[in-house]
Amino acid sequence: MQENSKVVKFKKRRSINIGVIIFIIILIYTVLNVYFYLSKPQISIYEVSEQPLSQENIVQGVIIREEKMVTTDRSGYVNYYFREGARVAKDATIYSIDESKKIYEKLTDTTGGIKFSKMDAASIRKDIAKFKYTYQDSNYSDVYNFKDEISASIRNILDVNLLSNMQEIINSTGLSSNFGVVKAPETGIISYYSDTLDGLLADNVSETTFNMEQYERKNLRTGEIIENNQNVYKLLTEDHWNIVAPISAELASQLQDRKTITFTIMLDQFQMRAPFTVYQKGESWFLNIALDKYVTRYLRERFLEIEIQLKAESGLKIPKSAITEKEFYMVPIEYFTNGGDSGELGLVREVYNETTKALEPQFTACEIYYEDETYGYVDKETFGINDYILSDKTTDRFRISLVGKLEGVYNVNKGYAVFRRIERLSENDEYVIIKKGTKRGLSVYDHIALDATNVIESAVIY
Repeated sequence: MQENSKVVKFKKRRSINIGVIIFIIILIYTVLNVYFYLSKPQISIYEVSEQPLSQENIVQGVIIREEKMVTTDRSGYVNYYFREGARVAKDATIYSIDESKKIYEKLTDTTGGIKFSKMDAASIRKDIAKFKYTYQDSNYSDVYNFKDEISASIRNILDVNLLSNMQEIINSTGLSSNFGVVKAPETGIISYYSDTLDGLLADNVSETTFNMEQYERKNLRTGEIIENNQNVYKLLTEDHWNIVAPISAELASQLQDRKTITFTIMLDQFQMRAPFTVYQKGESWFLNIALDKYVTRYLRERFLEIEIQLKAESGLKIPKSAITEKEFYMVPIEYFTNGGDSGELGLVREVYNETTKALEPQFTACEIYYEDETYGYVDKETFGINDYILSDKTTDRFRISLVGKLEGVYNVNKGYAVFRRIERLSENDEYVIIKKGTKRGLSVYDHIALDATNVIESAVIY
């Protein structure tokens, strides 16, 4: 007889896969870290360097001179007897004017040859020898300047000869009614151009003065006929001249305590030092540089671009965005002492003991972030407002209540943010030069947070 067999099926026990669990834990950990990394503000790091702060203070100035415009009292063709920039004496013959041009044609007739005196020839040879001695191939353009100077010298010699023959020609031709000689009304420097700013005074300079669309300039020495009452030349009656330029309020502030200024004229890279004043007109600031030399050097210019050279401050260069302010408790210097097992610097404060039910002294190590003649600045996280500090030298007590602010940056050398105080020396729009070697300050190659607004002090940066 076949035995009845019963087969009992048991549920298969599921074994725990340790590897899967570890993978899930690692995955969760990674996801959380990525989430926290992406959700928190990203801190950019800046490396502190030692270098001077570059300040480009280039401004455009207008030239102010003591100048008088002279006009003719008749119409005619003008012949000048002085080169531009020459200094003329009172009653010196500046020009002659010829209504018919016949006298001038007689004066310039050279069919009989031109005679130079020994003195004239020696003067020209001297100029040539001087140019030959100083000439350099790197400044080839000086050849053209030399050509103009020699031409002007020869022209002046010819003009002197023309003047000596003038009266003889007038007497022989009888043309004196159409001819006139004009003398200088006073001593000065002669100029042969005019512009829309002739006679400009420093008090009248404004922002509109520098509108070049309204500025016009005219050459007076054209060789064409000049009408009655027309400008014929300009006379500078003083060697003194000024450069007036609009400047920023920041630059005005930097110049307030100075009496003289060093600047470079960009046109020819000529550097000068001169006294100056700074003044405000409406909402605008102006710089007025007073000069007593080189008025003829820029005789043909009305506007000059100048670079103002301020003393370059050398120190540690940091971006402005890294700077912040932090509050500290102010404690008198005499209350600081050394204590603890390692002799650290700190303060002794009163602490209530629950066991003895009494106030007892307790040493607390702390860092002085800054100290002046009276107070040391300590972190507000270390002590509480109204805590009492004890002196180890006397029985005096000091209640913490004074709060002061310090300017500084967050040092992140150790991977977390630590406040470090700074002292400004100079600055521009983007960077600040700070003092090097300040106590508990920054050093070259330190790493700081580029943007202080994104930093939480003592928080891990990386």
